[in-house]
Amino acid sequence: MHRRTMARWMLTALLALLVAAPAHAEILRIEPGVYSVIQEPSLPVRGQHQSHVVARYGQPLERHATVGGNRPLHPPITRWDYDGFSVVFEGPLVLHSVIHGPHTPPPR
Repeated sequence: MHRRTMARWMLTALLALLVAAPAHAEILRIEPGVYSVIQEPSLPVRGQHQSHVVARYGQPLERHATVGGNRPLHPPITRWDYDGFSVVFEGPLVLHSVIHGPHTPPPR
């Protein structure tokens, strides 16, 4: 009985530590009003296959090397650049399309 109590206590302590651990997130600093999220029907949409993107938009100007893919929690991510926009793929499927805009210098 003593072992069960000790095991429950250790499990409770471990769960408390996991819950209390600080969350980690990357922060994107953008001045208010500088960006907006828009729906652009002329761009590739989430879930489209790479072959559909090539059939509709042609070959990209540049295909960046795939990153990740070495573990289940790190799927392969690839970016293709077109004139005026980029397409980000997770595996063979569109994850995001991004319209190119003016470059903003990083904050000091």
